[in-house]
Amino acid sequence: MDANNILKNDVGLRNEVNAHLKKIGKEYKGTIEVRHIIEFLQTDIGVKKLRDSIEKPLEIRAAVHYGCHLLKPTKERKLGSAECPVFFDELVEATGATSVPYEGKTSCCGAGGGVRSAMLETSFKMTEYKLDRMMKVEIDCIINACPFCHLQYDAAQVELKKAGKNFDIPVLHFTQLLGLAFGFTPEDVGLNLNEIINPGFFEKIAEIQKKNAAGK
Repeated sequence: MDANNILKNDVGLRNEVNAHLKKIGKEYKGTIEVRHIIEFLQTDIGVKKLRDSIEKPLEIRAAVHYGCHLLKPTKERKLGSAECPVFFDELVEATGATSVPYEGKTSCCGAGGGVRSAMLETSFKMTEYKLDRMMKVEIDCIINACPFCHLQYDAAQVELKKAGKNFDIPVLHFTQLLGLAFGFTPEDVGLNLNEIINPGFFEKIAEIQKKNAAGK
Protein backbone atom coordinates (compact mmCIF):
# COMPACT_ATOMS: atom_id res chain seq x y z
CA MET A 1 0.00 0.00 0.00
CA ASP A 2 2.77 2.43 0.93
CA ALA A 3 4.66 1.76 -2.31
CA ASN A 4 1.48 2.19 -4.32
CA ASN A 5 0.70 5.56 -2.72
CA ILE A 6 4.28 6.79 -3.17
CA LEU A 7 4.32 5.87 -6.85
CA LYS A 8 0.95 7.54 -7.41
CA ASN A 9 2.14 10.82 -5.91
CA ASP A 10 5.80 10.94 -6.97
CA VAL A 11 5.87 11.50 -10.74
CA GLY A 12 9.65 11.39 -10.91
CA LEU A 13 9.91 8.07 -9.13
CA ARG A 14 7.04 6.67 -11.17
CA ASN A 15 8.83 7.61 -14.39
CA GLU A 16 12.01 5.97 -13.11
CA VAL A 17 10.14 2.78 -12.24
CA ASN A 18 8.38 2.76 -15.59
CA ALA A 19 11.71 3.12 -17.39
CA HIS A 20 12.70 -0.22 -15.89
CA LEU A 21 9.29 -1.80 -16.43
CA LYS A 22 9.37 -0.79 -20.08
CA LYS A 23 12.25 -3.24 -20.60
CA ILE A 24 9.84 -6.10 -19.93
CA GLY A 25 6.83 -4.55 -21.64
CA LYS A 26 5.12 -3.35 -18.47
CA GLU A 27 3.91 -0.01 -17.15
CA TYR A 28 2.69 1.25 -13.79
CA LYS A 29 -0.30 3.53 -14.48
CA GLY A 30 -1.33 4.37 -10.92
CA THR A 31 -4.77 2.80 -11.31
CA ILE A 32 -4.20 -0.06 -8.85
CA GLU A 33 -5.93 -0.05 -5.46
CA VAL A 34 -4.16 -2.18 -2.85
CA ARG A 35 -6.50 -3.72 -0.28
CA HIS A 36 -5.83 -5.73 2.86
CA ILE A 37 -8.01 -8.86 3.06
CA ILE A 38 -9.38 -7.70 6.44
CA GLU A 39 -10.16 -4.26 5.06
CA PHE A 40 -11.95 -5.83 2.09
CA LEU A 41 -14.04 -8.16 4.25
CA GLN A 42 -14.92 -5.42 6.72
CA THR A 43 -15.86 -2.69 4.24
CA ASP A 44 -16.96 -4.52 1.08
CA ILE A 45 -18.50 -7.72 2.46
CA GLY A 46 -19.46 -6.59 5.93
CA VAL A 47 -19.70 -8.39 9.25
CA LYS A 48 -23.42 -9.17 8.96
CA LYS A 49 -23.15 -10.77 5.53
CA LEU A 50 -20.18 -12.81 6.66
CA ARG A 51 -21.99 -13.96 9.80
CA ASP A 52 -25.10 -14.85 7.82
CA SER A 53 -23.05 -16.98 5.42
CA ILE A 54 -21.83 -19.22 8.25
CA GLU A 55 -24.60 -21.66 9.13
CA LYS A 56 -23.03 -23.15 12.26
CA PRO A 57 -20.91 -21.19 14.76
CA LEU A 58 -17.29 -22.12 15.43
CA GLU A 59 -17.38 -22.18 19.23
CA ILE A 60 -13.78 -21.51 20.22
CA ARG A 61 -11.97 -18.91 22.32
CA ALA A 62 -9.48 -16.85 20.32
CA ALA A 63 -6.84 -14.25 21.09
CA VAL A 64 -7.02 -11.74 18.27
CA HIS A 65 -3.74 -10.13 17.26
CA TYR A 66 -4.17 -7.02 15.12
CA GLY A 67 -0.53 -6.44 14.19
CA CYS A 68 1.21 -3.15 13.45
CA HIS A 69 0.54 -3.03 9.72
CA LEU A 70 -3.18 -3.74 9.99
CA LEU A 71 -3.66 -0.71 12.23
CA LYS A 72 -1.16 1.75 10.76
CA PRO A 73 -0.75 4.08 8.98
CA THR A 74 -4.14 5.12 10.32
CA LYS A 75 -4.63 7.75 7.62
CA GLU A 76 -4.61 4.96 5.05
CA ARG A 77 -6.44 2.20 6.92
CA LYS A 78 -9.51 4.19 8.00
CA LEU A 79 -10.86 1.26 10.01
CA GLY A 80 -11.51 3.08 13.26
CA SER A 81 -9.39 3.57 16.34
CA ALA A 82 -5.81 2.31 16.22
CA GLU A 83 -5.63 2.39 20.02
CA CYS A 84 -8.86 0.53 20.80
CA PRO A 85 -9.79 -1.25 17.54
CA VAL A 86 -12.80 -3.53 17.18
CA PHE A 87 -13.11 -4.26 13.45
CA PHE A 88 -10.98 -7.43 13.46
CA ASP A 89 -12.71 -8.74 16.59
CA GLU A 90 -16.05 -8.28 14.82
CA LEU A 91 -14.90 -10.36 11.85
CA VAL A 92 -13.54 -13.10 14.11
CA GLU A 93 -16.76 -13.25 16.10
CA ALA A 94 -18.77 -13.44 12.87
CA THR A 95 -17.41 -17.00 12.58
CA GLY A 96 -18.90 -17.90 15.96
CA ALA A 97 -15.58 -17.68 17.78
CA THR A 98 -15.23 -15.56 20.91
CA SER A 99 -12.56 -12.86 20.82
CA VAL A 100 -11.19 -12.91 24.35
CA PRO A 101 -9.77 -9.63 25.74
CA TYR A 102 -6.21 -9.79 27.05
CA GLU A 103 -3.55 -7.41 28.33
CA GLY A 104 -1.26 -5.95 25.68
CA LYS A 105 -3.57 -6.85 22.83
CA THR A 106 -2.41 -4.13 20.44
CA SER A 107 1.31 -4.44 21.22
CA CYS A 108 3.75 -5.78 18.62
CA CYS A 109 4.30 -9.53 18.22
CA GLY A 110 8.06 -8.97 18.20
CA ALA A 111 8.75 -9.37 14.49
CA GLY A 112 8.10 -5.90 13.12
CA GLY A 113 10.43 -2.99 12.54
CA GLY A 114 13.41 -5.23 11.88
CA VAL A 115 13.49 -6.47 15.49
CA ARG A 116 13.38 -10.13 14.48
CA SER A 117 16.24 -9.63 12.03
CA ALA A 118 18.47 -7.45 14.22
CA MET A 119 17.58 -8.52 17.79
CA LEU A 120 16.22 -12.05 17.68
CA GLU A 121 16.32 -12.69 21.43
CA THR A 122 14.54 -9.40 22.10
CA SER A 123 11.88 -10.33 19.57
CA PHE A 124 11.30 -13.63 21.38
CA LYS A 125 10.90 -11.78 24.69
CA MET A 126 8.25 -9.57 23.09
CA THR A 127 6.44 -12.64 21.80
CA GLU A 128 6.69 -14.31 25.20
CA TYR A 129 5.06 -11.24 26.76
CA LYS A 130 2.10 -11.62 24.43
CA LEU A 131 1.85 -15.40 24.82
CA ASP A 132 1.93 -15.17 28.63
CA ARG A 133 -1.04 -12.83 28.63
CA MET A 134 -2.95 -14.91 26.11
CA MET A 135 -2.46 -18.03 28.22
CA LYS A 136 -3.90 -16.28 31.25
CA VAL A 137 -7.30 -15.87 29.54
CA GLU A 138 -7.49 -19.53 28.46
CA ILE A 139 -7.73 -19.32 24.69
CA ASP A 140 -7.81 -22.10 22.10
CA CYS A 141 -5.80 -20.31 19.43
CA ILE A 142 -4.29 -17.08 18.15
CA ILE A 143 -5.90 -15.35 15.17
CA ASN A 144 -3.80 -12.97 13.08
CA ALA A 145 -3.98 -11.31 9.68
CA CYS A 146 -0.28 -10.90 8.89
CA PRO A 147 2.09 -13.58 7.50
CA PHE A 148 5.04 -12.13 9.44
CA CYS A 149 3.11 -12.08 12.74
CA HIS A 150 1.99 -15.62 11.93
CA LEU A 151 5.60 -16.73 11.43
CA GLN A 152 6.72 -15.01 14.63
CA TYR A 153 4.11 -16.57 16.89
CA ASP A 154 4.64 -20.01 15.36
CA ALA A 155 8.46 -20.03 15.22
CA ALA A 156 9.01 -18.20 18.52
CA GLN A 157 6.98 -20.82 20.38
CA VAL A 158 9.42 -23.46 19.14
CA GLU A 159 12.41 -21.48 20.42
CA LEU A 160 10.72 -20.69 23.72
CA LYS A 161 9.90 -24.37 24.16
CA LYS A 162 13.63 -25.15 24.00
CA ALA A 163 14.02 -22.82 26.97
CA GLY A 164 11.36 -24.75 28.90
CA LYS A 165 8.47 -22.40 28.17
CA ASN A 166 5.77 -24.50 26.57
CA PHE A 167 2.78 -22.56 25.25
CA ASP A 168 1.60 -24.89 22.46
CA ILE A 169 -0.95 -22.38 21.14
CA PRO A 170 -2.16 -22.96 17.55
CA VAL A 171 -1.64 -19.96 15.26
CA LEU A 172 -4.25 -19.26 12.58
CA HIS A 173 -4.43 -16.64 9.86
CA PHE A 174 -7.97 -15.26 9.65
CA THR A 175 -8.52 -16.91 6.28
CA GLN A 176 -7.77 -20.27 7.93
CA LEU A 177 -10.34 -19.50 10.63
CA LEU A 178 -12.86 -18.77 7.89
CA GLY A 179 -12.08 -22.10 6.27
CA LEU A 180 -12.74 -23.93 9.54
CA ALA A 181 -16.00 -22.03 9.99
CA PHE A 182 -17.10 -23.16 6.52
CA GLY A 183 -16.42 -26.79 7.43
CA PHE A 184 -12.88 -27.40 6.18
CA THR A 185 -10.60 -29.48 8.38
CA PRO A 186 -7.41 -28.13 9.99
CA GLU A 187 -5.44 -30.10 7.37
CA ASP A 188 -7.54 -28.60 4.57
CA VAL A 189 -6.55 -25.08 5.63
CA GLY A 190 -2.89 -25.98 6.19
CA LEU A 191 -2.65 -25.95 9.98
CA ASN A 192 -0.71 -29.22 9.81
CA LEU A 193 2.09 -27.27 8.11
CA ASN A 194 2.63 -25.05 11.16
CA GLU A 195 5.54 -25.49 13.55
CA ILE A 196 3.10 -25.72 16.45
CA ILE A 197 0.78 -28.70 16.07
CA ASN A 198 -1.74 -29.05 18.88
CA PRO A 199 -3.68 -32.33 18.51
CA GLY A 200 -6.15 -31.21 21.16
CA PHE A 201 -7.14 -28.21 19.03
CA PHE A 202 -7.58 -30.41 15.96
CA GLU A 203 -9.81 -32.74 17.97
CA LYS A 204 -11.88 -29.85 19.31
CA ILE A 205 -12.48 -28.52 15.79
CA ALA A 206 -13.44 -32.00 14.60
CA GLU A 207 -15.94 -32.35 17.45
CA ILE A 208 -17.47 -28.94 16.74
CA GLN A 209 -17.78 -29.68 13.03
CA LYS A 210 -19.26 -33.12 13.73
CA LYS A 211 -21.84 -31.59 16.06
CA ASN A 212 -22.64 -28.87 13.53
CA ALA A 213 -23.07 -31.42 10.74
CA ALA A 214 -25.38 -33.55 12.88
CA GLY A 215 -27.48 -30.51 13.69
CA LYS A 216 -28.29 -29.73 10.05
